[in-house]
Amino acid sequence: MNEHDFISGFAKEHVMHASGLVALMMPQTFGAGIAVKALDGRYMLVNQVMQNYFSKTHDQFTSLNDADLFPSEVRGQLRQSDAQILAGAPTSSDQLDCLVAGGPLQGLWFKFPLHGADGRLQFIGAAMLDPARMGNTDKMQKLLELLQDTNQESQKTLAELSKLAGTDKLTGAWNRRRFEEALVNEMDRLKRYDHPLSTLMLDIDLFKKVNDVHGHSAGDQVLVKLASVLLANLRPSDTLTRWGGEEFVVLCPNTMLATAATLAERLRESIASTTFADVGQVTISIGVAECMMGEAWEDWFKRADAALYRAKDGGRNQVQIAPEAPERGGAEKNMAANLVRLSWHAAYECGHPVIDEQHRGLFVDANNLLGAVLSARPEAEVAALVNTLVTDVVRHFKEEEGIIRAAGYPNATEHAATHSALIDKAVLLVKHFHEGSLSIGELFQFLARDVVARHMLGADREFFAYLQPKTRA
Repeated sequence: MNEHDFISGFAKEHVMHASGLVALMMPQTFGAGIAVKALDGRYMLVNQVMQNYFSKTHDQFTSLNDADLFPSEVRGQLRQSDAQILAGAPTSSDQLDCLVAGGPLQGLWFKFPLHGADGRLQFIGAAMLDPARMGNTDKMQKLLELLQDTNQESQKTLAELSKLAGTDKLTGAWNRRRFEEALVNEMDRLKRYDHPLSTLMLDIDLFKKVNDVHGHSAGDQVLVKLASVLLANLRPSDTLTRWGGEEFVVLCPNTMLATAATLAERLRESIASTTFADVGQVTISIGVAECMMGEAWEDWFKRADAALYRAKDGGRNQVQIAPEAPERGGAEKNMAANLVRLSWHAAYECGHPVIDEQHRGLFVDANNLLGAVLSARPEAEVAALVNTLVTDVVRHFKEEEGIIRAAGYPNATEHAATHSALIDKAVLLVKHFHEGSLSIGELFQFLARDVVARHMLGADREFFAYLQPKTRA
């Protein structure tokens, strides 16, 4: 097998970019020894000039490392230049003056990275430039400049190709290919180091209507503008991927559920407050999920997708948290468990216009409070929303008690006692919250879940039948 066959076979076997192997194709007249090393230091491929330097055949040379080829006094020097390439340096070089294979070796040992098809470092390239064998230093300098220029152009080309191959052409967001490559690394970090990992799945509300009314060109401009606004509001570690059509995914490394929910609410608000040319206002719905230890990414994404559809079904323009959130310690755990947006359904109605209107109003109060918490609004604003919710609950309880007594509900007194106990506890918890001894997550859990949702869907339903219109026999 000749040298060209070795090179072609090696490139094909390891799926390497052709640009990364240009240096290996240098004409023999330059007199440069060329080699390719695996990242563990073993030589995988050498040209004829390199074989001659060390008096070894290709088969004898491969699988050896620097410890097998060089004297001990230069091995440390060579290890340092390898480390520079592994750390991301575009080139590295060592001036060698030593004995190899019983003879002197003097010249420049020049190294450069070789990348695989995925753009990651796959091998280290090495070129031996010996002026004694090449004839003169001018020739050596010419080759060195050629190698450097070739390598720099290769790096630039690879970076541009990698970006193009991993980018959605319309929006500039990542495409699925690039996302899936990043996901592998992040899932590995979660598995090995227990670094939290969350995702947001978001969808443009009623996007089909935008295309139908304003045309697909306007729809495309909405996608471009939306991606720009989202990217401007992400953290440096977050990434935006166009998942397909009007659906996007945000990957949030080292992020717990509550923090991801806060980010989701910020993104939702940023889009809702943006004016889109020719279209006006656009809203998004978002599902949030944190990956659980040992969970397959497909299952994780199904939970995020389920949360997204719950946001859609709940009225759109909202954030919903996926169920089965992973258990984590500290304040984040309590916050994550309590971030539940209340969605109104017709099945909750009792038929009495005043009670139904007030119940819906309490849902709005609870969701306004949640939005302020998730978007990290000022403490005074959050406190005001807490007071609004409690005030509306007290007013509702009083009016509801009068309505159910007038309707003849036999357990009206016991129901009023339940109201009184809930209000007493709410007043106490609000006091602790203002004193700083109770977290907003714990207070929200009680007000939204126990006072509004559980009481309304539990104890209140017992009097619904007494509020129905009486029918004549």
